Amino acid sequence: MLPIVAIVGRPNVGKSSLLNLLAGRRISIVDPTAGVTRDRVSTPVTVGERSFDLTDTGGYGIIDKDDLTTDIERQIQLAIDEAQLILFTVDAQTGPVPLDIKVADYLRGRNKNVLLVANKADSSKHVNALGEFFKLGFGEPIPISCTTRQNKDALLQAIVSRLDFAAAAASDLDAPEMKIAVVGKRNAGKSTLINTLAGAPRVIVSEVPGTTRDSVDVRFIREGRSFLIIDTAGIRKKAKITRDDLEFYSFHRAQRSIRRADVVFMLVDATLEMGDVDQKIAAYIASEFRPCIVVINKWDLVGERATAEQYAEYLAKLLPTLDYAPLTFISAANNTNVDDTIKLAQLMHQQNTTRLPTSQLNVAVEDILRLRGPSSPTAQKVKVYYATQIEIQPPTIVLFVNNPDLITEEYRRIFIRQLRERLPFSEVPIRLHVRSHHRSFDAPAAP
Repeated sequence: MLPIVAIVGRPNVGKSSLLNLLAGRRISIVDPTAGVTRDRVSTPVTVGERSFDLTDTGGYGIIDKDDLTTDIERQIQLAIDEAQLILFTVDAQTGPVPLDIKVADYLRGRNKNVLLVANKADSSKHVNALGEFFKLGFGEPIPISCTTRQNKDALLQAIVSRLDFAAAAASDLDAPEMKIAVVGKRNAGKSTLINTLAGAPRVIVSEVPGTTRDSVDVRFIREGRSFLIIDTAGIRKKAKITRDDLEFYSFHRAQRSIRRADVVFMLVDATLEMGDVDQKIAAYIASEFRPCIVVINKWDLVGERATAEQYAEYLAKLLPTLDYAPLTFISAANNTNVDDTIKLAQLMHQQNTTRLPTSQLNVAVEDILRLRGPSSPTAQKVKVYYATQIEIQPPTIVLFVNNPDLITEEYRRIFIRQLRERLPFSEVPIRLHVRSHHRSFDAPAAP
């Protein structure tokens, strides 16, 4: 295991800004609203040849408006228990306040290695006033400014000097075999699925809509293989989201998670009707050419109201943009069919990374042309010369013809469906480019 460093402190001291600064990219949502971070948000950080996991936590002592205070403090406690080092973060501009003292007392009771960090030390005036924080009992604070990036390197060096890297394996930073994003509308059971796969209460599970705000990366192991699964915020109707709304950031992080993923789990609540939000999520996944499994959760609650075949027919009508996506029926809460869904995701990732020799591809193309060649909307005859695969993830195929303008969108869809039936891309999206070429059909030799 990589050493774990947890950022802990009262609300609004800039813990999420600190994580983003040290990680070198925007990971946690940063907003003036107190209590934005609820779950543990983690990312690996590398300093020279050393690496550690950095974890952002919710504000200690927050009175959560959705009555999730106990859940947030449980996540803080779990982060502290796992951590080798705590970055006790305070606000250099306000000086120590009673809640800082309460956090200090709590940390002393946990018997952890603590490094005091005074954030928002944006000027020499703030740095000169840091002596007030000695009363917290953790020595001299390290001043840091997330705004000006002042003292970032000094803080990183201080962190590394206090960590024990002896137990860290060389493989701990290896890329996971596959990244899976779990997306869906609110309360579909995404966080429950994440915790089931992690085998631990990694994220907060609640009936309160919108509990998850950040996109949370969680590593888990299945049969000796490492996976990264991304919990995302539940999506609601975009018309209801404004730029000043916290869900604006959550929504865009969910979209980014889809783009990052090797495979997307689109989670659907089997007990509710499908709606516009589900269709918009499906359309976005399709537009990004992401392999997708439509995961029907809470199937154990459906009973005799519908069979799997009936539900599949229902979805096919409502999600035409994901006609290539397989379905699985699970209960995340009961861990039913979850492992089989992961195995299916592995097969789809394999399809998505397959590269075919040109000769094999053109055997399929010739077969499709014999079955149904393209018809022209004009009197000009369509000539198809050959095809070649130029990319993977997604499989990207170039079809060379005499005039690309003669290939209709309808025929593109037919051609892609026929390719799926003949090639090992049956459950993943295929990107098709049609380009002009002026010679008779002569498929090049396989590379």
